[in-house]
Amino acid sequence: MSATPHPILSSARQTLAPRAAVAMFGLLLLAYAVNAMDRMVFPILLVDVRGEYGFSLEAAGLQATVFAIGMGLAGLPAGRVQRVLGRKRTIVAGTVLFSLATVLTTASIGFTDMLLWRVLSGVGEALQLAMIIAVASSAFPARRGVAIGSVNVAFAAGSVIGPSLGSSLLESHGTWRSPMLAFGAVGIALALAIAVLVSPRFTEADSVAGSPLHAGGAGTLLSRNPLVLAVIVALFGLADFAFIGLYASYLREQLHFTPGGAGFVIGLSGLAAFASPLGGYLVDRWSPRVVLPALNLGVAASGCALFLGSGSTAWQATFSFLFGLFASSGMYVAAAGYLVKSVSGENVSRAAGLFVTCIYVAAGVSGLLFSRLVSATGWTTAGMVQIVGFSVLGAVLALALRPHLFSKTTTEDH
Repeated sequence: MSATPHPILSSARQTLAPRAAVAMFGLLLLAYAVNAMDRMVFPILLVDVRGEYGFSLEAAGLQATVFAIGMGLAGLPAGRVQRVLGRKRTIVAGTVLFSLATVLTTASIGFTDMLLWRVLSGVGEALQLAMIIAVASSAFPARRGVAIGSVNVAFAAGSVIGPSLGSSLLESHGTWRSPMLAFGAVGIALALAIAVLVSPRFTEADSVAGSPLHAGGAGTLLSRNPLVLAVIVALFGLADFAFIGLYASYLREQLHFTPGGAGFVIGLSGLAAFASPLGGYLVDRWSPRVVLPALNLGVAASGCALFLGSGSTAWQATFSFLFGLFASSGMYVAAAGYLVKSVSGENVSRAAGLFVTCIYVAAGVSGLLFSRLVSATGWTTAGMVQIVGFSVLGAVLALALRPHLFSKTTTEDH
């Protein structure tokens, strides 16, 4: 029997007190932050994992990034899962799957089964993230961009807390399994809390045809605006994850930074993600033909400065922060926000899944493409082609969007 939400939930949602809605959304964001804690702590644990299992550096690197394949494969199917389970149950299922996969990683016998658990953790994260983006868009229709920006802030918070807390647990208990077990247990507890405390009147708003919250938007993902945005998202993923994956190597190998110096510079790009609500504000107030070209060109300009400019710490730190500001707080939020705004209310979950698929499939191949470009042409040319060039191409493609066809809010938000 289908658990697809009934239209009455959309109107019933409006009886929720604003504080209750914000508290429920906060619980969803907390679950996503715990997800981020594990995602960012696992690379720190790789030295211990390699020591125990005897993995090569390449094999360990694959274990750290293979989650992106799971996310890319599960993004689009998340919309179909939502049609059967509803958003709330899909979020719970994704959170449980991610958490169980995290726990089972600690019981791995060898490379193959550990790889399976890391892929499944990405599948769980895709289900969770796609539906949280859909809920953010639908539950706060007048402030969709800011709500989606807050999702990125939750990930940033988890990214900051996770490595520190995970390292502390590692040192206290003397095993890399300790933080994985702890984060997995907290994730399962939060999944149960969501199941009990979060109302379907909140999560299922605007998830069916005939909802009063949004008017207009494409009736299919195969329409012009969603397809153009999908390509823009993929190009951004290729550029952004090339930076995320290999900029540290550029600092150390090409510019001869110390590990501590490289960590400081890279940390500033992550710190910029806390400004994500500002990117969402742009989505709520401005046309995608203005915002997306401006942000893409900001990413491109920052990339030019990083690969063509001074190798000093001050210079690299400044433009690393600006890169994070334009990319993490800007393009990531804007691309997600505009993609869900490009479709009708009943297609929001599918659009969120499309965003996850496009960006994480690109993430899965970005490092390989960038490393091959570096080997063939050197760091500077590779950066100008993949980071700068793809961003400029994304800016140009944004001019092909038709803003008047995007969905519009028809009722007031909380």
